[in-house]
Amino acid sequence: MLSRRNKMGNKIEPCLIIIFGATGDLTNRKLLPAFYKLEFENLLHKDSKIIAFARKEKSNEQFRKEALKAINTFSKFKVDNKVWKKLENKIFYHQSEFQDIKGFNRLKELIKKICTKTTSCNKVFYLSAPPGFFGPIISNLKKSGLTASSGWSRVVFEKPFGHDLKSAKKLNESIKKVFKEKQIYRIDHYVGKELVQNLLVLRFANSIFEPIWNKKYIDHVQITVAEDIGVETRGNYYEKSGALRDIIQNHMLQLVALTAMEPPVTLDAEDIREEKVKVLRSIRPLTTKDIGKMTVRGQYGSGVVNDKKVKAYHDEDKVSKKSNTETFAALKLNIDNSRWSDVPFYLRTGKRLKERVAEITIVFKQNSGILFNEHVKNIEPNMLIVRIQPEEGISLQFSAKVPGKKMIIDNVRMDFCHECKFGPNTPDAYERLLYDIMIGDQTLFTSWEMVEHSWKIVDKIAKAWKKGKVASYAAGSWGPKNADALIEKDKRKWYAPQKTIYSTFLQNNGNKIQ
Repeated sequence: MLSRRNKMGNKIEPCLIIIFGATGDLTNRKLLPAFYKLEFENLLHKDSKIIAFARKEKSNEQFRKEALKAINTFSKFKVDNKVWKKLENKIFYHQSEFQDIKGFNRLKELIKKICTKTTSCNKVFYLSAPPGFFGPIISNLKKSGLTASSGWSRVVFEKPFGHDLKSAKKLNESIKKVFKEKQIYRIDHYVGKELVQNLLVLRFANSIFEPIWNKKYIDHVQITVAEDIGVETRGNYYEKSGALRDIIQNHMLQLVALTAMEPPVTLDAEDIREEKVKVLRSIRPLTTKDIGKMTVRGQYGSGVVNDKKVKAYHDEDKVSKKSNTETFAALKLNIDNSRWSDVPFYLRTGKRLKERVAEITIVFKQNSGILFNEHVKNIEPNMLIVRIQPEEGISLQFSAKVPGKKMIIDNVRMDFCHECKFGPNTPDAYERLLYDIMIGDQTLFTSWEMVEHSWKIVDKIAKAWKKGKVASYAAGSWGPKNADALIEKDKRKWYAPQKTIYSTFLQNNGNKIQ
């Protein structure tokens, strides 16, 4: 359960959360269920309000009915009517176009009416709208005086934050004219996931891991973020983005930074974010020649996923038949610092892959001793596997003797199943992120420096990829063959995800909590 105070001792204060684009998929699937759970946990202040700002004509009653339906559909928990009634009374609907200053002036009047229980009127402006509307919304917030009224103001942005470094800088400059960096919350929901946060604890709170978390003991690191679904209804967006911008620029470089960062001085947001930025600064710049050797891109063709025939990417809705957009990306990164020099980080991500999984695999160096050499020819190295989704947990793989008279050694694993230990009530990423926004904790949010350095890395690759053709791979596979060649030429291999004891737990307990 989340605490009513953050690590700096800040209490939850009453605030208004204004969601721009409140009739969209994100609000229904993530934000509304998260608000319900926060209300259930008594973590929404009794005087807080939620204003849904969108273009469609609706009454408060209509939107509240739709909100209840969304919570019933997407929440992991059965809705308690008493809890819903408390949340329902906090929800209001406001209709306006994002470009219409009159609508923002009407919003200001609505806020005056409902913000009556406190002398200060704290506000969270949550931009759940398409990125093209960020500029007009920010401009109208300033023109209407909403950012200058009493109480504190915070602004929240969903990814993507820009399409490249140039557009990201332009967007950031426009935001900085209205908000200071300490008011800006750039969401990467991956960092809000419990097992990602657990990386810091795993490393820095355990004396068995931190001393060996370096080039002396670690051979390489693999990070996989795989999806078995295609682009679904997002063909238009994906044509402009691709896997490189959609996943690697934000999620995967965040995972690299958390895995490789040095111990922060304190657990304060600024200290943690500074150490993450240092990692990106230390990544060896890729030359055009490097990109040809150290990156791979692919696009899924037709195939079979979960026993179902699926179509190729270029046959998806709103996708060009001649599309050269990558739905798979893999790359090798080197971090030039004293801890990680000569320890490569291999990243791969894609759609329509064999299964949905996100995990970080720390592969340790083989024992240089000769005692068991004749018995360990086909044994895999020791590995520490952090499973982010769907089966959250941590596994330690090591060698053990098979029972019997002969000396036969095999791989065995010790598994920590997060849900088995702590139960199914672990906060969803958005519950944690919304809570942190309300208490003013930026630890799990992306700083501008992080955005800037990640785009510098990605822009070079994207520019080089404009030339040449994208490789094809069969849906339901692990990607194009040259992704295997990328790691195999270093005499290494990709390790396939393995099921944990969590699978058995789910079979016995089910996915829906009653």
